[in-house]
Amino acid sequence: MFFYTDTADAPWTVIRSNDKKRARLNCMRHFLSQLEYPSKDPDVVTAPDPNIVLHANHMVQNANHILATSVHPKTRKS
Repeated sequence: MFFYTDTADAPWTVIRSNDKKRARLNCMRHFLSQLEYPSKDPDVVTAPDPNIVLHANHMVQNANHILATSVHPKTRKS
């Protein structure tokens, strides 16, 4: 699914959610750090934890399941 839908115009962001509280907090941190709004305080709005919030391409390339070994159809060798 990531191969076809993760684009520059609409990138996927993956939130690892083994710890639900940390996942929710980092999801909020991600959105707040991406958006510009009046009176944004950079001391309060910090970047999310990179071990929890990932880009889709990083998640697929480093996965230990079937998606990691799959090849994009356009790059498959015949």
